[in-house]
Amino acid sequence: MLNPAFTRIGLSPIVEISERIRDVAPGWEARTGEKFAYLQRGELADDTPAYITRAMEKAVAAGLTRYPKSGGEPWFKDAVLARLAANGLAGFGREHVICTYGGQEGLQLVFNLCAGGRVVSFAPTWSCVLDNIAPYAGCTLDPVALVEKDGELAIDFAQVEAKLPGAALLYVNSPQNPSGKVFSRDELSRLNDLCLKYRVRIVSDEAYEDFVFGDAKHVSMLAFPGEHIFGVFTCSKSYAATGFRIGYTVCRDADIIARMTLGEYTQTGGVVPFIQKAFVEAMTNEAERSAWLEPLLAKFARRRELMVQKLGPVLGPGLYRPEGAFYFFLNLKGLVPEAPAGQDQGAFTLQRFLDAGVAVIPGTAFGGGEYAHHVRISFSGIEEAQLERALDRITTQVFTGSKRATGGA
Repeated sequence: MLNPAFTRIGLSPIVEISERIRDVAPGWEARTGEKFAYLQRGELADDTPAYITRAMEKAVAAGLTRYPKSGGEPWFKDAVLARLAANGLAGFGREHVICTYGGQEGLQLVFNLCAGGRVVSFAPTWSCVLDNIAPYAGCTLDPVALVEKDGELAIDFAQVEAKLPGAALLYVNSPQNPSGKVFSRDELSRLNDLCLKYRVRIVSDEAYEDFVFGDAKHVSMLAFPGEHIFGVFTCSKSYAATGFRIGYTVCRDADIIARMTLGEYTQTGGVVPFIQKAFVEAMTNEAERSAWLEPLLAKFARRRELMVQKLGPVLGPGLYRPEGAFYFFLNLKGLVPEAPAGQDQGAFTLQRFLDAGVAVIPGTAFGGGEYAHHVRISFSGIEEAQLERALDRITTQVFTGSKRATGGA
């Protein structure tokens, strides 16, 4: 008999759509003479910074190609501690850190610690948690919908408190994929207090910690005391390094980290040392890090503003301006036609975008039918000029009306 966990998981809709587009895009470009716009994936088009790849090459040349130390090399953990300290997070030691293959493995290890348990989360939710991480661990997600009101996203704390008793875990993602919401210090503090009250562990997915806009500030859940909090980090987003597969998880409970280290050793044997060495340089070379991140974030801020300029007049006051990450999660009800009877609304809406030469992710990937009229648009991998042309095609070829004009919600 096969492990039933393998029957509960599936390929991420984001991956499925990305693979489908490989077949669709060339024909569309040949017909139109225009560039297809890839707005579906949360991946930077930029190359990994040269100072990081040089460090990796030096590490390979130095012979760091042997089996790694389980849970991470001491010098990698020291770099993590320095990065935490730079962000005002002190009081941690090597025993509180584990190096993982990306943030995704860190999340999987935490969910596996709570295997079979109920996990309270916020909807919309990253599709990989829905389709892979939670079901693989046999966990049941119990979502609390973020409340859309006047262009803001709010937490229904009464509903959170109603769901926490008996839960194993609260999953928090800030800045959030797909909405771009940045949870405030007050919101995180209230969530932490509730979890302490009901003895629920917290896993905080902080993949987009460096991507915040305007007056928004990223606050790590690790800023609050307690051994019940897991901070899960990845190097994929901040350093345009999705293919390197390296991240780390931090928890004040050293015994739990030791158990996770055994699990990580069992799954993968550990992250290869030359990649760890490269990201020691990534995290600790402050001059190079700033020289990379500052113009990158300025560029992303311009793209965000371009999207607001193009979409705001159509979506009206209901347009949520993401405070962080690099996504817009748009409610298009009233802007795109209803699907014909018997057709899936998400698939129908996606086809309208593909016909216009634009790839997006249907909202159903982030929470089911409740988001049938939503789409996620990523501005991480496209230059401004092409993004502007794509937005023009969306507003003229995909949309059929204006929420501002029609008063739609």
